[in-house]
Amino acid sequence: MQSRSEHRTKPAKKYYLSNRDLLIIAILSGIGGVMSTYVGYLGNFLNRLFAVPFGAGQFISGLHVFWIILAAGLVRRPGAATAAGLLKGVIELFTGSTHGVAIVLISLLQGFFVDLVLLIFRRHNLPVYALAGGLGAASNVIAFQVLYFSGVPISYILFISGIAFISGIIFAGGFGNGVLEIVRQARPFRLGLGPPPQQAKHFTRSLRSIGLVLTILLAVAFSAGAIYYFAVVYEPPWSGPECLVEGEVERTLNFQLSQFAEEETSIIAELVGDFQHVPPQEYTGIPVNIILEAARPKAGAGLVKVIAGDGYTVEFPLEDILNDDALLLIQEDDALRLIAGNYPGGHWVRQVLKFVVE
Repeated sequence: MQSRSEHRTKPAKKYYLSNRDLLIIAILSGIGGVMSTYVGYLGNFLNRLFAVPFGAGQFISGLHVFWIILAAGLVRRPGAATAAGLLKGVIELFTGSTHGVAIVLISLLQGFFVDLVLLIFRRHNLPVYALAGGLGAASNVIAFQVLYFSGVPISYILFISGIAFISGIIFAGGFGNGVLEIVRQARPFRLGLGPPPQQAKHFTRSLRSIGLVLTILLAVAFSAGAIYYFAVVYEPPWSGPECLVEGEVERTLNFQLSQFAEEETSIIAELVGDFQHVPPQEYTGIPVNIILEAARPKAGAGLVKVIAGDGYTVEFPLEDILNDDALLLIQEDDALRLIAGNYPGGHWVRQVLKFVVE
């Protein structure tokens, strides 16, 4: 006769997210959503550095997926990465993402691809995290292609997809695994992550120390840059898009477009850039010459610098601006954009922050 213990079956594996899991996802998604604003700033800075309207920022796109990898590695349940991606996207939307509601879809896709890779391989180690991070980071390029990058050569899309994939391997997979290794060793609040992976024992102690130092240095550098950005550069979205005219003017002007609503006009313009082409379409906004005239440039001033929030700068002769009715400032995605109808694509500036008259 069989005993009761012989009839007992192993408890079914739990796939639901516990309260602790939800708390971890909420915390990491909240931090990640806010920090992705800073990563977007870094991306725009790289675009400026490489003199392209978009694409160079994919070098650091893995930092967007880093937080999703952390959530997946700490929770270790199916759907954790997707949930983290969705919540991160919503938070990023409400903290001022220039991509608008599309950022929710993009972040959700990133989490989905991380979950998909983890589900297929059923392992939590460096190679799997690297592949998950790479695919998650590259997925944003495809989403942007569908939503924004019309007319861009497919070769360039594949090129920046490759950059994003490598970035995901390094910053999401490698950096994420490094942080998870630190957490495994510290085991705060007994997260129950288990011992370090078996393959980690094959590395020498010195190699592990180097990886630990590099991870800490990257985290410190990233945090320091974020503190600077939010303290000096960032403006909360609820303040509304504002712009400043300063320099050699009689009246320093801090304005919103609504102050010039009576001067609103529309033009038909075509964006022709080195990597992007937007067919002729209608843009409605305020002529820049109207704004500058309100600031009253001083005698002898001859140059106007247009500066974006990421530091991107273009220059125009003051006289040309004052006589150009096809140079508009419009509001787009909760930011200001310069439409330069008579200039090449590099003069069409997003996230305009100020005009400096010299």
